[in-house]
Amino acid sequence: MVPPSAEVWTLRVLYLVALVVAQLVPASSTQHLVSASALIALMVFTEIWTRVNIGPMWRRVGIFAVTTTLIAVAIAATPIAGIASWAGYMLYASLFTGLPMVLTISVSCVLMTATQRYGWENLANPWWASVLAWILNFVIGVAVVVVTDARETSVIRRNQLTEDLLAERSRTARLQSELLEQARLVGIRDERSRLARELHDTVAQGFVAVVTQLESVDEAELSDATRDRVDNAKMLAREGLGEARRAVNALRPLTLDAQPLPTAVQDQLTAFSKRNHITAVLRVDGDAHDLGGSDDTVLRILQESLANIAKHAGAQQVVVTLTYLDDELLLDIRDDGDGFDVDAVRRSAHSGFGLTGMAERAQLLSGTVVVESDPGAGCVVSVSIPTERSIPTERSDVPKGVPQ
Repeated sequence: MVPPSAEVWTLRVLYLVALVVAQLVPASSTQHLVSASALIALMVFTEIWTRVNIGPMWRRVGIFAVTTTLIAVAIAATPIAGIASWAGYMLYASLFTGLPMVLTISVSCVLMTATQRYGWENLANPWWASVLAWILNFVIGVAVVVVTDARETSVIRRNQLTEDLLAERSRTARLQSELLEQARLVGIRDERSRLARELHDTVAQGFVAVVTQLESVDEAELSDATRDRVDNAKMLAREGLGEARRAVNALRPLTLDAQPLPTAVQDQLTAFSKRNHITAVLRVDGDAHDLGGSDDTVLRILQESLANIAKHAGAQQVVVTLTYLDDELLLDIRDDGDGFDVDAVRRSAHSGFGLTGMAERAQLLSGTVVVESDPGAGCVVSVSIPTERSIPTERSDVPKGVPQ
């Protein structure tokens, strides 16, 4: 417990004024010396006790006793020096509460009364004047303490209300951001579902019809050249159908509400391993926790990477690592396949949408995707997704209404 700096400076100024004024009034050199010594000692004592912990009651009582004694000595030498006792209203109200505060203020009023009667020897002449002066000083002192306490209480209450309002405004802004983010994600999912239905009902069904028509052709009636063209058309139609179905599956939203992300990743790896005869291993580091709507995006990035591995890598083993940190999720996908020149693939006009799609999905979550690979050395895809993120700003290069 240390007194506020404003109160300390008030004491310093008041004691200095008392010292100067006491030396200006007519008195003997001995009286000036005694009052000056008492007030200087009071100033030094104040500098000492304001720098220590005054929490214990015995220290506060000691401060009251020494301060009262020094002011009383100064009044005995030069009564006007008692103006230093005016600090008692503020000082003792800060040091004590309840009955101790009332008692110390009443003693301070005795010092004020002695100053007003111009010396201890005049208190009894007449005594009733001193009593009336003391009562007036005490009433003023209590009123000052009550008003000051009410003002401080009002300031504290106002500051608390201000802090509460700021906290509530911050909470409201956070909730609004969460609602906007949820609305954005719902809009993206709805648009992806719509596009998936459109692709399935138009492009995919069209390829099915083309394949059916080509397979109904009687190849026995065709020449060798025509038969080759029909076979090529069948192959291209089946590839187009496969790509259309893959696009439909990529656009359809995932449902992860019933299972955590590590379980969903393990299911994907199990299906990938059975389908492609490639060993797939999952490692999880840290405590798995909800990513606030980002799980499906992370899973989509994994699916895209696994599709690239199955189609291009020629790998025998895939190791997927999920690392949960306090502020981000790390997804590492490592394969022992053929590898490739990353810069060359990105510069190629026919490199496909895989790497770009993964990067854009991560960017929607303020995340990053880093691809490291060399020919013959396999490939590592490193994804970083922050778990506490701000809402990403709308990208100007993506038309509204198109899933990003």
